[in-house]
Amino acid sequence: MSVGEKMRRVLSSPFDSRRGNEAPRRVAGATVSENAGRVTPATASARPERGPHTGRGARTDGGRAGGRTRPAVSIRAELVPVVTRRLLTGWMGLAVGSLVVAGLFAILVAFTRTPAVQLLGSANAFHLSLVAHVTFAFTVWFVAFAGAFWIYAAWRANYRLNAFLSWTGLAVAALGSAAMAVPAFIFSGRPYLNDYVPVIDHPLFWAGLAATGAGVSLQALAYLAAWWAARRRPASPDDALPREVPESLGMAVAAVAMLLAFATVIVTALTVEASVPFGYRLRALFWGGGHLLQYLHVATMASVWFVAGAVAVGARSPSPRVQRMLLWSMLPFMLAAAGAYLVWRPEELLVNHLVTILTFGGLGAVGVPLALNAAWSIGGTGVRPWGSPLFSGTALSFALFAIGGVMGVIGFSQDTRVPAHYHGMVGAVTLAYMAVAPTLLDLTGRRQWSERLACWQPYLYGLGLLGLMVGMHWAGGHGAPRKTFGFSWANAPALVALNLMGLGSLLAVLGGLAFVLNVGVPLVSRRAGSWSSEPTSSR
Repeated sequence: MSVGEKMRRVLSSPFDSRRGNEAPRRVAGATVSENAGRVTPATASARPERGPHTGRGARTDGGRAGGRTRPAVSIRAELVPVVTRRLLTGWMGLAVGSLVVAGLFAILVAFTRTPAVQLLGSANAFHLSLVAHVTFAFTVWFVAFAGAFWIYAAWRANYRLNAFLSWTGLAVAALGSAAMAVPAFIFSGRPYLNDYVPVIDHPLFWAGLAATGAGVSLQALAYLAAWWAARRRPASPDDALPREVPESLGMAVAAVAMLLAFATVIVTALTVEASVPFGYRLRALFWGGGHLLQYLHVATMASVWFVAGAVAVGARSPSPRVQRMLLWSMLPFMLAAAGAYLVWRPEELLVNHLVTILTFGGLGAVGVPLALNAAWSIGGTGVRPWGSPLFSGTALSFALFAIGGVMGVIGFSQDTRVPAHYHGMVGAVTLAYMAVAPTLLDLTGRRQWSERLACWQPYLYGLGLLGLMVGMHWAGGHGAPRKTFGFSWANAPALVALNLMGLGSLLAVLGGLAFVLNVGVPLVSRRAGSWSSEPTSSR
């Protein structure tokens, strides 16, 4: 049996994570009921070979065989219903589009802070570009990709996803993102460099930010409702009780995090003291919601790791029970952080460190074991297909997660070592998403633009980001301030470090451009994938 056929069969069958093995089912994905307006299971016969997504050890996405790299396996789009494909295309299009916008402003920001270039001539233009870059790279890109992965996880687990909520959420989020981009491109409004969610004080930006949050929350709600209904649905001879695949619980936790974050921002807006200075009110407004979004990102990244490991090398969790326990254990920390806003005023929570302790204590206690669990399962296969962008991107994601975490502990101070740390964490999430994006693209019936470019892309982005992080951390050790225009403070080692940051930024931008070409061009041009696969060995 070809690897492609294995992939198709396994992707159309659920994985029983409670027992750590497969549960054959008669369903092959989700379709739309005309009457109920829901994405519902479609029937087909499928039985997996081994592993949750593919044969254990099978080199299905660029592994080396016969001295050359195989192309990524294409999945029959017929297995994926039309509405699911279109929703997946829409959320992926929004995610990649936001990355394009973020990349444009990243060029302006990075090369303005590079002494040899100094691209922008004014502090206001620099700060507007910085806000736009962070907004689209850290907020819109992440939540839009989470939207795409909720669609994937619902199809994968055969959940009855409400199509109306999903389409409404996508439309509202897309309109909101477009509105946010307008003041950034025309350099209008006043930038406020808040932690987590910086803003531009402009009516279009505010309206767009609210719409984007509401749209993604609708998609999160649709997924959470489908997940809950599937858990409560009684078993029947014709349609057995849906089993949780490894990523389905992770995306349910991510959905709860998104809804809590959005609700916390609303509660804060209603309770923050009006007499507090505007800039301080903005910090308080997004403090709780911004912290809760970190749970969304970690839960989605972990879910992507599970899928990437299974598809790339046939990895299986060494302890599914521990995996589920770790995911469930995020909920008490999230609920406590959100519930704190019902007890204390937002201004108090900004200074008493309670939300910070609950967030990073919880993420430290859960995120590190989840990463170890995923890395151990992938490493335990003994397969190292470095020519596979899915494998290499996932491996580099683990590396950035570890290095960024260490940078958040060693010599951490309020200078450029702060962005060095969070670029590691943000980069880990971004690389994980970039690695799995071609797999999602395959489900839409499209094929990535260039297999050769896909092999280089994770290394360009990952190593470039590593250079950026080292340069920032090094410069911070010599007193480089955060979010600052100009170099009047700098000594010679700091200037060298910042030029290293500029070089790393250039490589990361090239890696981002390669990703946009590989995934964005097929999304726009509707370049179809090759749905036939030549026979290949899975040894």
